[in-house]
Amino acid sequence: MRAWTTQRPTTPGNKLNPMAPPSEDQDRSVTDALRKAIERTLAATAPAAAQTRERAAGLVDELARRGREASAELARRAQEASEEISRRGQDARSELSKFGQDAGAEVARRLEALERRLASLEEAIRQERAGKPDDKGGNGPSSNPPPEG
Repeated sequence: MRAWTTQRPTTPGNKLNPMAPPSEDQDRSVTDALRKAIERTLAATAPAAAQTRERAAGLVDELARRGREASAELARRAQEASEEISRRGQDARSELSKFGQDAGAEVARRLEALERRLASLEEAIRQERAGKPDDKGGNGPSSNPPPEG
C-alpha cells in the first residue's frame, strides 16, 4: 500500500493527483489491470463453478436414481398388494363355497328327513284305509263327522 503524501502535484496524469485527467498510457494500464483482474477472478472461480456444476449434475442423477427406485418399490408393493387381495378373495370364495356346500348338505339332509316323514305318514294313511272302510263306508278318516259344539 502506498503512503499518502500531503503534497499533490498538479501535472496531468499524475497518479498522486486523482483530480488530474489520466493519460492514455494510464488509461490503458487501468483497463489492462481491470481485464487481468477479471480474468484471474474467472480463472479462480472456474474450477469451483465446474465443481458446482458437477455436483448439481450428480445431485440430479441421484434424485433420478432415487425416483426410479421409489417407482420400482411402489410397483413391487402394488403387485404384492394385488396378489394379497387376490389370495384373500380366493380364500373368501372358498370359504363361502364350503359354507354353501355345508348349507346345501343341511338342506338335503332335512329334505330327506321330510321325505321319510311324508312317506311314513302316507304309509300310515294307507294302512288306516286298508283296515277301515273308505269314504263310502263312512268309517275312514274323512268320514268322521265334524265335532259338535
